[in-house]
Amino acid sequence: MVDELEMLKKDWQKQEGSLPKYTKADLYPMLLKKSSSVVKWILFVSIIEFSFWIVLNFVLDHRDANVAFEEKAGITKIDKILLVINYIALAYFVVCFYLNYRAIKATDSAKELMKNILKARGTVKLYIWFNVSFIFIGSLLVFGVAYYNDPKTFDIASPLVLIVVLFLLLGLFIGVLLLIYRLIYGRLTKRLKANYDQLKKLEL
Repeated sequence: MVDELEMLKKDWQKQEGSLPKYTKADLYPMLLKKSSSVVKWILFVSIIEFSFWIVLNFVLDHRDANVAFEEKAGITKIDKILLVINYIALAYFVVCFYLNYRAIKATDSAKELMKNILKARGTVKLYIWFNVSFIFIGSLLVFGVAYYNDPKTFDIASPLVLIVVLFLLLGLFIGVLLLIYRLIYGRLTKRLKANYDQLKKLEL
């Protein structure tokens, strides 16, 4: 048994000796490339998401049932205003993601790369919280205006029941959205965090 352990120890030492030794100069370009790739994926995903919302809104706007409901509830105007605000905000964040990608790609120092990584992660977090907040506040506004214009729009006897149902539906939708964001943007930002931690060790 002792002999087997000694043999395993020797094999492990041989493997360690055969592993490539990376210097700080070797690691920086690798981390730069990895970080640039992650931010590029964030940009691509945001463009796909932006396109998805445009297509979805286009489809909904051309459904007779939706158009009839908006006209009956008197929410056509506020719906259009919120839609324009949402498009402007999403376009702004797409531009920010692109600028973050350009900044990281053009970085020529470890400290600058660390700074740009933190900025990129911060932009993603801001983007997520904006979307969640906008959906929550926008939905409350639309339902509030619709109920004010015509309480019979939702065919619910009690306003309290309407509020409970509204919050449950919003909670479910936002929960699913956050889960999707966590699976996609969360994984990408974790990779950026790992790169940042490695850069921090190199700078020590």
